[in-house]
Amino acid sequence: MRIVLLNQYYPPDVAPTGRYLHDVGRELARRGHGVTAIASRHGYGGDGDFPTVDRVDGVRVKRLPGTAFGRGTLAGKAADYAIYCAGLAGRLAIQERPDVVVALTTPPFLGLLAKWTAVARRAEHVHWVMDVYPDVMEAHGMIEGTPSRALRSLAGHAVSGAHTIITLGETMTDRVRDYYDGNSRLRSVPLWAPAGLTPVRETPALRAERGWEEDRLVLLYSGNLGLGHRFDEFLEAARQLGTDGPRWGFAGEGRARPEVERFVRQFPELPIEMLPYVPDAQLRDHLCSADVHLVSLDSRWDGLIMPSKLQGSFAVGRPVIFVGSPASDLARWVEESGGGWVVAEGDVDGLIAAIAQAQDRAELRRRGAAAVAYAREKFDRGANVERMVELITGRSFRAP
Repeated sequence: MRIVLLNQYYPPDVAPTGRYLHDVGRELARRGHGVTAIASRHGYGGDGDFPTVDRVDGVRVKRLPGTAFGRGTLAGKAADYAIYCAGLAGRLAIQERPDVVVALTTPPFLGLLAKWTAVARRAEHVHWVMDVYPDVMEAHGMIEGTPSRALRSLAGHAVSGAHTIITLGETMTDRVRDYYDGNSRLRSVPLWAPAGLTPVRETPALRAERGWEEDRLVLLYSGNLGLGHRFDEFLEAARQLGTDGPRWGFAGEGRARPEVERFVRQFPELPIEMLPYVPDAQLRDHLCSADVHLVSLDSRWDGLIMPSKLQGSFAVGRPVIFVGSPASDLARWVEESGGGWVVAEGDVDGLIAAIAQAQDRAELRRRGAAAVAYAREKFDRGANVERMVELITGRSFRAP
């Protein structure tokens, strides 16, 4: 079977969407399918200049010229998206006829090109939803009224007639039903933790290198500091707990990072550190260097995006404090697993109470063990990739 994968980013790029897509592409190639990924030569952060033609773990990768303004500004990101889509349209016109076209949602409305290609080339279209557009733009206050209605019409057109629509959770499935025409298989497959993430028995040396005391609770937010996440509760709890409270680490990049940095400059005496993304080789030790991981999602964004922080945290046996809607998939997973605490939006007192419970080392171990057990059941990489392969190749779907 000839399968084409569409996403602006693809390994060795560090973009999470590209890495998840490659996990699936690699398995498809291992099973004997002819797999081609069409991505941009420029990376997630605007850097990098990857080879035009490449082969990564059996997947042929064709990369298109484009701009490299990166994710720093909306205009720059929009330009990168537009140039990639223009090149992709030309590439698909001459691409060997595929049997299946798999499109993610970077850039937004990429499914339109996938659908048009599938119709023109008599192929199947699989739509893998990582972000729900234009709902994300509405949640951010970027559009409303007539532009919103127009983009909603385009979104419905993009998924109509798709062989399979794949979401990341039940709440996202509910959101996608607004565009669903009833003719596709609508399925949900959770994301999984990166390979190699298992608990570390001994305290990683990285903790000492950072000056994080062994006997002091360390709370870590690691990943995208995006607009759909919440930080006010964490920062206010840090202010109230003061210099003698736990250590706080915020690692990653994103448009909300300046907000956290401003707070740190305003209260330099507080034990808060800003950290960059870490290399893959350090990821396991990085995640294990903290005692508890912080995850958040603004309720306006429920079902529109799905952070993958929880999967990595659970995989290394670290409990999670989640701040957001109790009705979200993330909250449900934390509650079902027993691997952490759920705190409602704006409930700083509830957050401080959860932190107080986390000071109990026995409680940390109990919740960490529950997190690992749940990760092996719900977020197993091999099992979830297999489910994706079955959906893409048209085989029967095995319900979770």
